[in-house]
Amino acid sequence: MTKKEIILQELSAMGYEPIEAGTLGYLFSHEDRYFLYSDDEDDEEFLRIAIPQLYDVTEENRIDVIKALHETAYLIKYSKPVIMYTDSVWAIYEHKLVTTDNLSELLEHIIRVLEVTAFVFQKKINGEELNFEDSSEDENSDDSIEAKINKLLEEIEL
Repeated sequence: MTKKEIILQELSAMGYEPIEAGTLGYLFSHEDRYFLYSDDEDDEEFLRIAIPQLYDVTEENRIDVIKALHETAYLIKYSKPVIMYTDSVWAIYEHKLVTTDNLSELLEHIIRVLEVTAFVFQKKINGEELNFEDSSEDENSDDSIEAKINKLLEEIEL
């Protein structure tokens, strides 16, 4: 089996229903949000999942969007919000897939981080503050980032 087939099989086993979206890849839904798995036949080692079309970019809001993109990218270490096709913000997570062991855990992590990326971007573009009550001393450690992600997920679920 190819890595694409393994990933699609794992997404299905996790309860998602990937639907082919032409050349873009495969769409699947999670909690009223669409995610896009893009396979790259020229580079099968990379796993790429995105939340497409988070926010529309116009000439009037472009500077504010770029500022919110920068602030979000600084806070979230694993995924990045970017402007795609000149007028749409997407959150993208790329991971070098050396092995398919623990693939379901990795996919769950990617989906959670993308949700947080979308949440943080929405807060930033709306000029709202983020509160990290339990920040550790090492702001850039994986444990600190994971704690912040978990804190944000709790806030999202409220």
